[in-house]
Amino acid sequence: MFNGFTPATIDFLWGIRFNNNRDWFQQHKSEYQRDLYEPMLALAQAVREQFSIEGTILKTSRIYRDVRYSGGIPYKEHLWFCIRQDNVFWSEHPSLYFQIEPEGGSCGFIHYAPKAALMNLYRKKLMDKPDDFLKLTERLERDGRFQDMSARYKRPKPGGTPELDHWYQLKNCFFQQQIPVGEELFDPQLPERLADSFRTLEPLYHYFRKLEQELERAQ
Repeated sequence: MFNGFTPATIDFLWGIRFNNNRDWFQQHKSEYQRDLYEPMLALAQAVREQFSIEGTILKTSRIYRDVRYSGGIPYKEHLWFCIRQDNVFWSEHPSLYFQIEPEGGSCGFIHYAPKAALMNLYRKKLMDKPDDFLKLTERLERDGRFQDMSARYKRPKPGGTPELDHWYQLKNCFFQQQIPVGEELFDPQLPERLADSFRTLEPLYHYFRKLEQELERAQ
């Protein structure tokens, strides 16, 4: 059962940021388990019980980094869970996620590194049927909780129009809601709030998932 994060959760995350070494972590490993990892597992499961998408998995991170690729830094300064397809390269596919770090929490939709073929198809669909995508972004704008964090091409892609260029130039798609340190982050009702956010973002997930499926059928 998820009983909420606590100030001790944030204290541990600040601690690992400024003491990212094995000696410090071993001295505080019980705090990691009690205040961060176990609540994160409970949160992920509680959200999954209220929100799911057929064909997806629930993936929860651990704090350990692969030092071969982290410049020798042994631990993450954050923890996350995500709902996504069971893919090797998560960044190439759409995901819904929650993350906690020293500054607070965040949740959202991310399609971090989509393949070029998918974004080519996205731009074609945007030009052919712009309302299919625009109604999703307009809904998020009306909702007001999510900030557009998407990357855009520095060298503009040709073929768009002035009216659609803001969305035509997407390099990836990323919408994020901030959850500051405080009452909301520490609330045992956080799973309900995250499930509600995910339901709002779900149409965006399905939009990009359908593009993937169209490409798969064409292969």
